[in-house]
Amino acid sequence: MEADNTQLISLLTSIDVSVNAARTYAALLMFGSASIRKVATETGINRGTTYDCLKDLVSIGLVSVKSDGGKREHYSAESPERINDLIRDKRRDLLDAATSAKDLIPSLLASQASPTGRPLVRYYEDDEGVATMLRDVLQTCRGMKTPRYYAYSSAPIRRFLYRGFPQFTERRIAEGIDVKVISVGEGGEEAEKSERKWLPSPPSEAISSYTIIYGNKVATISIAQNNTPYGVVIEDAGAAAMQRLLFKRLWQQI
Repeated sequence: MEADNTQLISLLTSIDVSVNAARTYAALLMFGSASIRKVATETGINRGTTYDCLKDLVSIGLVSVKSDGGKREHYSAESPERINDLIRDKRRDLLDAATSAKDLIPSLLASQASPTGRPLVRYYEDDEGVATMLRDVLQTCRGMKTPRYYAYSSAPIRRFLYRGFPQFTERRIAEGIDVKVISVGEGGEEAEKSERKWLPSPPSEAISSYTIIYGNKVATISIAQNNTPYGVVIEDAGAAAMQRLLFKRLWQQI
């Protein structure tokens, strides 16, 4: 039963029910019907907070309330099947939000202020920061007439690159985005919609970075001494054009 309660609480919190409200609902399922005092005693949550939790649970349909004719109220847990309704409601809300975002985000990006005459520089850190950079690659390429980017890859960086976004390559392929990669050192997986050429790794230098040239941006991802990935994105049309030119010339010569 305790394991079931733990799973129930985890499920409810995943759809934005508070931990205290989830514990309160779990207690009511056990009692069937109970007073605020009885629920608070069972959960160890103070009566004021328990009352607030019960109000919230009533508002979303997980709990019903009845009066005994006096001032005392008893609360009952509704069927757990109601959780499926809440999940469907949440999914519908997310789909509506995704539709709104699809219309709104391009206009926000178009109106985003950038320093006149100066490059826009952004710094990112850890796996989630790198994942944000990779999402920006997809977003930027998605708006291109010919969705494509170019990359320089080195062997030491590869195992860190997609830790925060393991679905990146799958998403890239699904969205029809091509990539050309120049790899320094052996390795690097072949994938759909990608071409790869190799350069030998200099024996005297430890090269550990990944550079992406996409749209008007150049991103570089590296690894700190504590094995934490970090990256910098420079948004500058001239710099990106120069890097793209150098990449294409090198590509032809390999």
